[in-house]
Formats: sequence, structure tokens, C-alpha cells
Amino acid sequence: MLDRLIIDDPDVIGLLLDHQRTLTLLPFFQAPHTVADAAAHRGLKANQMAYWVSRYVQAGILESVGDAPPRRGVRSRGQLYRVTAAEFVLLPAGGYAAEEIVDRTYGPMWASLKAAIVHDTDEVSSRWAIRIWLYQGRLVTQQELPADLIGQDILVPEGNALNLWMTGRFDTATLAELRGELEDIFHRYASRIIRDRPELPRTTVHLAVARKVD
Repeated sequence: MLDRLIIDDPDVIGLLLDHQRTLTLLPFFQAPHTVADAAAHRGLKANQMAYWVSRYVQAGILESVGDAPPRRGVRSRGQLYRVTAAEFVLLPAGGYAAEEIVDRTYGPMWASLKAAIVHDTDEVSSRWAIRIWLYQGRLVTQQELPADLIGQDILVPEGNALNLWMTGRFDTATLAELRGELEDIFHRYASRIIRDRPELPRTTVHLAVARKVD
């Protein structure tokens, strides 16, 4: 296995830009897996995983490392696959415009996040209200809340998707502090992800700070 593989082939880059799709590589980063075991690990159908494994092998992202050892009652479990490098570095500038890079990389995850928020809103819309008010004297805030909580000082009602936005001006020190705190939150909870409890609901967490283009 290589330590690092630099990729500038637009076709291979296009295969890897969708971060939600590249999550299928997780088991193969951790250890050699069969298609069936990797599918179970990611909660996918075996034929779905087989399709992507085939694509990744053709692209040089995965490689076969031999047959899986048999288990009791199973004569052949298929081939084991692992990633061809511990790290893949994409150089997309020559093949993709910036807007397409962002759309391919984050578009599917943003669509998933929007669908989840729409689902939660649809479930409670008949019982909820939309409140618009001045928060802390400086931020006009729009937020969904249960109708029976109108008039109460509540910022984030429990049981609904957390979807808070703000646009403001910060000095350099404050912005660096905000970025650092959000990164700490991300890494703290990423370390608590549970991978062996498929009955638990999947949760999407999206933390972002971006300079607004006026």
C-alpha cells in the first residue's frame, strides 16, 4: 500500500469528489474487507457495494489482497479488498470548475440535510409556528417552535432538526475563536460515532463558517 496517491485524472477525481459516496471506502481504509462484509459495515445492499468496489478497482483506488479465510459452513467468502493508498490527494483544478467541485463534493450531503429538515418540518408544521425576533439585541432570528411555546424564551426546541444560521461581521480574533470551537465540537463528537448499532438513526452534522460574497 502506498502512503499517498496523487490523482489528477479527471475521471477518477469525478468518482471521488462526492464525499457521501466515498464513505463506502471507510471499511477498506480500516482493514481488508469482502464486498459482503463492507456492505454490512456501511448498511448497504451487497449489489450496491459490489458496483462501487468494481468502479474503485478499475480506478486504482481499491485492490484485491487475496481470498477471505473461510468461516464455518461457508466454503468461500470471496476476495478481500483494501485501499491502494493510506491517503488520496485530488488535484481537480485542471478538470473541473470551482462551482462543479463544490457541487459534486457537497451537493449530495446538502440535499440529504435539506431532506431531513423538510421531513422534520412536515411532521410538526401543523403544530408549530415560525418566530422572527431580535436575538440579543443584534441578530434578527427566524426559528420554528411549537405553538404552545409561543412567548417562552426558547432558542432551540428539542426534537427538531438543529438549523441555526447567522450572518455578521467579526474581527479576526473572534472568527479564529469561532472556527476553533466548531472544529473542537466536530472532532469530539466524531470520536463518539457508533458503527456497530445499525438500529440507531443516522444523523447528519454540518458545521460551517464561510465568508459571505456580498
